[in-house]
Amino acid sequence: MTRHTTAPDTAPAVTTDTTDRATSTLVRSGGTAALVVAGTYVVGFAAMVAYFVPQGLVSTLEDPAGSLDFLRDHHAQLSAWYFVLYLVGGAAMALVALGVGARLAAAPTLARVSTALGLIWSGMLIASGSVALVAQHVAVELHAQDADLALSTWVSTSVVQDALGGGIEVAGAFWAAAVGLAALRTHALPAGLGGLALGLGAVGTVTVVPAAAELNTSVFGLGLIVWFTWLGVVLHRR
Repeated sequence: MTRHTTAPDTAPAVTTDTTDRATSTLVRSGGTAALVVAGTYVVGFAAMVAYFVPQGLVSTLEDPAGSLDFLRDHHAQLSAWYFVLYLVGGAAMALVALGVGARLAAAPTLARVSTALGLIWSGMLIASGSVALVAQHVAVELHAQDADLALSTWVSTSVVQDALGGGIEVAGAFWAAAVGLAALRTHALPAGLGGLALGLGAVGTVTVVPAAAELNTSVFGLGLIVWFTWLGVVLHRR
């Protein structure tokens, strides 16, 4: 009589070492992305101070017609600026959110919340940049046919773009606050880095107050240059 035996399941199991290596790679990738985000903020502020403002940049709210004229004269430069600051920065932000979430795994609930908020912020940045780029092209093209329609379109789309990324910083503020709280609870990041994140979260949240929006948006952005740079170094070292 032939005896039939069942072969043992030889499918490879995911080992702890493999998981740890994958997590370490994700964390380091998040560190690299954090440095990229910091770089986009540096480029953004430098271009604003050294080029756009001296060239006569005005806000759409203060001078709609002047803002549209500036766009027509500097379309290529503004498009490049938005691409770097919002599309490149937004894409890198997604990887930062995943890497930081992996580092904060000792506080699973806060880690998940921070990852979700970071991905939401990433999506809003990319959406904001996309709206801005399309709006710039449409406004410039429309101006040759109907200047009034071009101005109306430019003002309307600028409001949408500002709401998604730049007018208020609540999405980024909530993410920073969640990361800061998790960092202080788990000690997975330096206490100073966690404390700075909480401070930036508070500053970013205040941007919902119209009277304080402009100043706090600048402070929030400059603070993030320091914070993302520090974060990138930490995620690579530890």
